[in-house]
Amino acid sequence: MKKTKSKHFYALFICIIIIIVFLGAIWIYSIVARNLLEDATVNNIREVAVHDRNTITMFTEYNWKNQQRIGERLKRHSQELKTVSQINEYLGLEAYESTFDKVYLLMEDGSYYTDVTYREGSEDPDYYPYMDLFENTDNYKVVGYDSLPVMGSDKVVIYGYRLPDNPKDEVLSGIKIGEDQKEVYAVIGVCKRSSIVDGLVIENYVDESGNTQGYSSVVDNKGEYVVDRKDAASSVSDNLFNIVKRCDRSSLTPADVQEKMNAGEEFWFYMEKNGVRELNYCAPLNSSSVDWYFIMSVNDRVVQDQIKIFVTLITATMSTAIIVIISAFVLTLIMQRKTQIAYAQEKAQSEFLSNMSHEIRTPLNGIVGLNYLMMNAIDNPEKHLQIKEWLKKSQNTAEYLLALINDVLDIAKIQAGKVEISYAPVSVETLSESVYSMQYDNITERGVGFIKDIHIIAPHIQCDEIHIKQVLMNIIGNAAKFTPAGGTIRFSVKQSMIDNRHVMTTFVCEDTGCGMSEEFLHEIFNQFTQNRNSSSASVKGTGLGMAISKLLVDAMGGKISVESELDKGSTFTVEIPSEICESPDRLKMADGAEKTADPSGNDAEPTKILVAEDNELNAEILMEILSQFGFVPVRAQNGREAVEIFARSKINEFKIILMDVRMPVLDGCEASAGIRELDREDAKTVTIFACTANSFQEDRSRALDSGMNDFLTKPIDINILLRKMEKIDREKSNR
Repeated sequence: MKKTKSKHFYALFICIIIIIVFLGAIWIYSIVARNLLEDATVNNIREVAVHDRNTITMFTEYNWKNQQRIGERLKRHSQELKTVSQINEYLGLEAYESTFDKVYLLMEDGSYYTDVTYREGSEDPDYYPYMDLFENTDNYKVVGYDSLPVMGSDKVVIYGYRLPDNPKDEVLSGIKIGEDQKEVYAVIGVCKRSSIVDGLVIENYVDESGNTQGYSSVVDNKGEYVVDRKDAASSVSDNLFNIVKRCDRSSLTPADVQEKMNAGEEFWFYMEKNGVRELNYCAPLNSSSVDWYFIMSVNDRVVQDQIKIFVTLITATMSTAIIVIISAFVLTLIMQRKTQIAYAQEKAQSEFLSNMSHEIRTPLNGIVGLNYLMMNAIDNPEKHLQIKEWLKKSQNTAEYLLALINDVLDIAKIQAGKVEISYAPVSVETLSESVYSMQYDNITERGVGFIKDIHIIAPHIQCDEIHIKQVLMNIIGNAAKFTPAGGTIRFSVKQSMIDNRHVMTTFVCEDTGCGMSEEFLHEIFNQFTQNRNSSSASVKGTGLGMAISKLLVDAMGGKISVESELDKGSTFTVEIPSEICESPDRLKMADGAEKTADPSGNDAEPTKILVAEDNELNAEILMEILSQFGFVPVRAQNGREAVEIFARSKINEFKIILMDVRMPVLDGCEASAGIRELDREDAKTVTIFACTANSFQEDRSRALDSGMNDFLTKPIDINILLRKMEKIDREKSNR
């Protein structure tokens, strides 16, 4: 009981201390608040002012960008603009689709087109000297404001966009329109001055009686008001420097204010007139297009009112501050986490789609083009040798494309951000010739010379052929895009010994294209980066190719480097260390396939294969290939028919079953399980291969669980089938 009372006493004591400290803090804070709050109010005024200033800045910059786009569209349509009526109609449409009330075209002789007429000056009373806007202007843009008769009594802002001698937009120079083909000197955009007011907090601080305590305004470098401090939509009421001069007191003289404005400073000053003290915040607009200053004028009473409000709210604020801060912190962490996840997913999807578009379209374009050539030449006997060469190129390209697709479909590897490097015996000369042939037509059709130079000392190496091809295709493909007609691309391959078992294979692509800047060379292997200069600005691309190549070369333990100079060309060097090996078995097998009538090794009776395939075209292709290699294929159109054909066959009549996984009636896995359950001695021993376009791990596991021996991915490579058959035969003979 005593312990409970003691706890309550201490709790009450702590609460009393907290209340005393809290009240003391409020009292002390109230004493110093007057000094502190003035600074706080100034910061508050600055925050409100930033909104208005940014609104005006965005408005002017947006109009400036609109003018750039008008100039770009004018370049495209200039040849269509012959008559005055056509030009008037075109300018009316441009004004309708833009933020401008009027859009004019100023010609090199001072005449100009509007949406309703064409004015040449001289005796024309409505002629306006727009050319004066560009006097004494060193840069390529001018923003001024004035009144125009065509706009009535409305004050306007005039935006002038000068086309000739424009260092940033040289492509827009020399635009000529009209029947006399005069050169366009500038694009003029006109909008009402009141449009600047949209989005501004013109009357900022309002007291309890509804009286305005603060105003936003805009002046030019001469002190003239663009947006008036009393009525933003009205005409100019006065000059800032005159107002400062006439006031009773001011912390700055008119000359001081003008000097600070000319220097582009952000500054404060006080003015007092008729007993009213005003704080003025002045800051230049964050725009390279205008020399305007933003001014916010706030009555000094705002500071006093803010102190009263602050003291009233401080108690509640301090009581809830911790809860609010903790809640905001937790919510911020949650939102930040969600944002990071969403950003990562969006980035991964964007990179995936961009990469695949780049990597798949290139070989697919080659296949489509070769098929077109073969279809046109199939009936020409003189083209048969050429067709054979095209078929070889098409096959190489199709194999490359297939390997890319198989790699893409492995979702687990993509999500983990890993690329599996598969080492196998590869002929360096065959690999190099394949890359050369795939890029030859693409390069030579552009009028670019393509030279190969291959010097090797180790004909066969252990490496990842698919990924090396991918890297070389990226590099040579880029060289083709950035090398103009008449240029040259040299693709060379050389080797040097590392030790008695390893060799360094160096692939070099040297072009005479537009080259790259020294600054860009440090970023070329970053994602989504491309060098932009006058020679390459029209070249499209994702900017992923070099980043992918760098990652692949690093994964293979190699090195990729580049040397380049603007307008002189680039040289990419890829170095891949590899182990020397004998001639690849698959090449030996392909060479010897034509010599063997029966690949199963049984000269007395050809091997009979049951082909379960529901797709007519796939079945026709597969059975024809098997027949060419000496097999006897028998087709089943679905899983149930495959089980029935095998059940009716003689014992050991079929040595192999090629089972499509997705089929009607019974799928491949169900059919395989049904065959294994048959009461005959070869049901358990017949070799069943799962054949499918799906290459996911779950598909592979399901096929093997159903009783299949191995897994073949479509389209079926006959050499891989032969190797797998030999392996299974060896395993059976060793049992």
